[in-house]
Amino acid sequence: MTVDCETPLRLMEDVPDTTALGALIKALAALPAAQRLDALKRAVLRNGGRWDLPSELPGVYRPALVSLQVFGVHAMAETLEELPRNWMRAARNVLTACEIKEDQDGRH
Repeated sequence: MTVDCETPLRLMEDVPDTTALGALIKALAALPAAQRLDALKRAVLRNGGRWDLPSELPGVYRPALVSLQVFGVHAMAETLEELPRNWMRAARNVLTACEIKEDQDGRH
């Protein structure tokens, strides 16, 4: 694929599905913290996304940073315990940014 240098590139190809994103944040918030990572894994499997998580087999694969992306929101952490909280924070930031953009678009 060639890109014309005069053509502006979109930094974000897909607009996040804010309804699905909001529903997942709400569902995660209702769960005990210990269950949130499994819920995020299920969300990736059902809706697409990716993760870079340690293998469940001891000593097979241990990434330096763990990461997860679902509904276009990506988060990283040093430990598995931090990952759901980081993802939820990033997802809330995306929702806030989308709301601000909608407000600004409505004023023009």
